[in-house]
Amino acid sequence: MTDPLYPSSQAKLSDPQYRAAMLDKIEALISVLQVAHTKVLASLGTAAADRSRLRRVEAQVSNTLKVCRKARVALRGDQPISREEIGRTDLEDLCSRLAQTQIA
Repeated sequence: MTDPLYPSSQAKLSDPQYRAAMLDKIEALISVLQVAHTKVLASLGTAAADRSRLRRVEAQVSNTLKVCRKARVALRGDQPISREEIGRTDLEDLCSRLAQTQIA
């Protein structure tokens, strides 16, 4: 097995256009994973659910989301959120998610 971050890939990370393209891909993946996570949670609530399988799937999707979010933070670096990103954000969905978040 080879190292997943080849020297040429590491050099590409200093290119702002490459980082932006990777960030777009990560954002798209996060969106898909969030939808999948929501569907798995909804399926867990049904009577005919295979709960053990769905719990494994939910754990895998959650772990993948965590990795993607860490990658997003790494790709952004110390950059603040841009006006374009704010414009693309579904504020109703964000507010809904924040309202559902339980403070531990």
